[in-house]
Amino acid sequence: MKKTLIALSLAALSSAAMADVTLYGTIKAGVETGQIKVKTTTTTEKSHTETAIADFGSRIGFKGHENLGNGLNAIWKVEQKTSVAGTDKGWGNRQAYIGLETTAGTFRAGKMSTQLDEMDKTDAWEYDNKALGLGVFTRTGQKVVSVRYDSPVFAGFSANVQFTPRDNAANTVRGVATNPTSGRDDAAKDNAGYYAGLNYENSGFFAQYGFGYKKSAYVATDRVTGAQSSKSGQAHRVEAGYDANNLFVSGGYQYTNGWDSQESYHAALTGDAYDASADRSAGLKTHEVAVTGAYKFGNVTPKVSYAHGFKAVGKNLSDSEKRQAQYDQVIVGADYDFSKRTTAFAQAGWLKSGHKETYRVETTAGLVGLRHKF
Repeated sequence: MKKTLIALSLAALSSAAMADVTLYGTIKAGVETGQIKVKTTTTTEKSHTETAIADFGSRIGFKGHENLGNGLNAIWKVEQKTSVAGTDKGWGNRQAYIGLETTAGTFRAGKMSTQLDEMDKTDAWEYDNKALGLGVFTRTGQKVVSVRYDSPVFAGFSANVQFTPRDNAANTVRGVATNPTSGRDDAAKDNAGYYAGLNYENSGFFAQYGFGYKKSAYVATDRVTGAQSSKSGQAHRVEAGYDANNLFVSGGYQYTNGWDSQESYHAALTGDAYDASADRSAGLKTHEVAVTGAYKFGNVTPKVSYAHGFKAVGKNLSDSEKRQAQYDQVIVGADYDFSKRTTAFAQAGWLKSGHKETYRVETTAGLVGLRHKF
């Protein structure tokens, strides 16, 4: 009897202590198939059709808050990838932060999404193969170790600013033979990151602006003297649309300068392996547009997306090299809602990059999948 009372007491205390904790997550996976075709001026090669069970970004997390009084709350989150394919490791490998929520805004520190990462309305797809979603267009989104401030919402408007110190910046400076684990490498003395965002939402209409700036995005080597110098990179994206009354329409424009190189951009388009430390290719200026539309008929929501990447600009690049950054993409599909938490989906995609006069890569793919939120 005594042991039973102790157990009940511990359970009650545990429940009280955990009252502010929420368990949440999403499991989403399916069967994905795809084929790549490479065309040059003289040859055409096709890969084998690959079919595999793929994870589309499953995650599980814990979040909580404590009311500290006078409009002040302590908040925290620990979130990790939970791949159905069983390949993700670690704890808190997606987002993890702690902060304070006040009437003047929210202050957080830890690993968090940037505004560019949160701008996912136009990319309304679940996928692993980039031909099946707007992963090229949204490649500038990141989760970074940083401090972040989010303003309160005023008349539908909100804003945020975010800073990654140089000693917390990821070791992905392009062109550094041994990537630094901090921002104190000789060729990349300061690879701090700066991010900001502006949001508006009212009566179904929405608009977002995201900005990212890397102080040392890559290291350029002078072709004559061999001297190395650090170069910055920046990304700007605007998205706007309408989401109400069963109708969804969203469009976006993105401009980058130094954020991508020839090699990193090619890898983003084709899915080829990429080694930032060995990348000596020129930095690019890119322009892209994307648009998505959907309409809900009962439980079924047909969707379609189109994206286009324009010819790039880069120092000492030939016209054919600039054309290699061009791409066109079309995705069609539909969702079927079994309930508010469980959805089946199917889609097909086509992504063509490069130019017919030099080198062109075409990827076609399709999938069927299932998503459950809890």
